[in-house]
Amino acid sequence: MAAISRRTIGKALIATLVSTGISVLIAVSVVPVFGGTYDGIGMWLSFICPIVIAFPASSWQFHQSDMLRRARDELAALHLELDRLHSNLKVAHAALEQKARHDAMTGALTREAFLTDLNNASAAGRTGTLLLADADHFKRINDSYGHQTGDEALVAIAAAIAATTGVRDLWGRIGGEEFAIFLDGSELEEGRAVAEALRRRTEATEIRREKGRVPVTVSIGGVAVEGHFNIRQAIADADRRLYRAKRIGRNRVVLDEVLDEDVTAA
Repeated sequence: MAAISRRTIGKALIATLVSTGISVLIAVSVVPVFGGTYDGIGMWLSFICPIVIAFPASSWQFHQSDMLRRARDELAALHLELDRLHSNLKVAHAALEQKARHDAMTGALTREAFLTDLNNASAAGRTGTLLLADADHFKRINDSYGHQTGDEALVAIAAAIAATTGVRDLWGRIGGEEFAIFLDGSELEEGRAVAEALRRRTEATEIRREKGRVPVTVSIGGVAVEGHFNIRQAIADADRRLYRAKRIGRNRVVLDEVLDEDVTAA
C-alpha cells in the first residue's frame, strides 16, 4: 500500500477541523434547547468524537482518491507511451517495407516489387509504355575494370532512369544488369522519347579509371501496353525488341515490331 501523502494528511486535518467545528456548533445550539448545559463530558465529546472518527475516515477517503488519481495519471502516461511506441513501430515497419521493396545499391524497385506494382497497374486498367534497359558489355566492364566499377555503372544507369522518369512511373532492377520501366500513361512515341533521353544520359556517364573513360551504354527495347494488359506477354515483347537493339549494334532503342527472323538471328 502506498504511503499517505502530506497533501492527503493536510486535507484530512482540514476536514477534521471543519467536522469538529460543526460538532461544537451543533452541541452549543442543541444542548440548551433540551435544557442541558454545554460543559463537562458533553463538551469533550463534541471535540473528541469528530477527531476520532473524522480524521481516520477522511484520511482513508482522501488517500483512496489520491491513489485513484495517481492510477489515472499513470494510465494516461502509459497510453501516451504506447501511442509513441506504436508510432515508432509504424515508422520502423514503413522503413523496413521500403528497404525490402528497393534494391540497396541502385535504389530501384526489386524484381518482385516491380512486378507486383506492374500487375496492379494492369489490374487498374492503366496504359503506358514498358521498357527493358540492359547494360551493354557489362561482363567486359567487370572483367576489365573490376566489380566496383561495374557497380558504379549500374548506379549511374539507375540515376539516369530516375532523372528521365516521372513520379507516376515505375522502374526496377529485374536482373543483374537489367532494368524495367513502366511509363504510366505514355503513348509509344512519348515512350520512345524517354528511352532516347535515357540512352543519351547513360552514354554521357563519366566514370574514369587509369585505362581511361569507362564506356557505359544501354540497349533498350519497349512496347506500348493498354489497360488490363498481359504482363508476361508485354515483357516478352519488350525483351524481343531489346534483343533486336543488341543485335543491331547495342546502345540503341527499339520500340517497333520485331520480326521472328530478328530473334532467331539474335
